[in-house]
Amino acid sequence: MGQRTVTMDDREHIPHTEIHRLSRRFLEAAQDILVVALVIVLFGLMIRTLLILIDHLFGPSLDFRVVIAEVLFMLVMVELMRLLIVYLEEHRVAVDFMVELGIVATLREVVLRGVVELGWAQVLAISAFLLTLGALLRFGTLRAQLQARQARWLRAERPGPDQAAREAGERVRTATARSEWTPED
Repeated sequence: MGQRTVTMDDREHIPHTEIHRLSRRFLEAAQDILVVALVIVLFGLMIRTLLILIDHLFGPSLDFRVVIAEVLFMLVMVELMRLLIVYLEEHRVAVDFMVELGIVATLREVVLRGVVELGWAQVLAISAFLLTLGALLRFGTLRAQLQARQARWLRAERPGPDQAAREAGERVRTATARSEWTPED
């Protein structure tokens, strides 16, 4: 006797899959609400930082280290905001944005402390960290690009039924367009 295969229609009527679908929908909505709350809090923090920056700029004494630190802090907040917006749109964490955030946050801390005040071991560790993050940012997408090129190559080598039908349709449309076109004298 042959075994019965389970189709998609059968899976839709299994009770536990409906619970998983409902819980996933609820949890995604709850996560979206939390991320929106984080975006609002970060936006408020950005406005507060901007007001502090304006106060420092027009205050009686101007400390360039504080101004640069506040500007870099704003850049960190912008990167965080961008990361959260991408999460809301795509429901994934963009690693390249996180790497950029790590670079900007590290540079902010170096500016706050001053390179002269850091020991040689700390400077070496920070340099290695920044070089690693820079390499990740630059070369981190090579694997994805290679896989995309291989997939395009495989599609070109072995056209599927959809691609063969599209190519046949293009040939028919091109032939029809050529036969309908008559040059005007």
